[in-house]
Amino acid sequence: MENKETVECSIMEEVREMRRKISAEFGHDLNRLVAYYQELETEMRKSGRYRFAAPRNEKLESDRHFVERRN
Repeated sequence: MENKETVECSIMEEVREMRRKISAEFGHDLNRLVAYYQELETEMRKSGRYRFAAPRNEKLESDRHFVERRN
């Protein structure tokens, strides 16, 4: 029977291996990898099947008013 630490190590090694494979697909070029993920995000947004969280720097208008009133 595996203990929790062994299982966690095994999972982390799987994650690292997948990251290495993905990186290799793009020649370990970060710019190509980011461009791929940005295109994938665009396609996913267009499909309407997925919801995305707003980036931290895109606060809702109501949030801005709340902060302004507090100050």
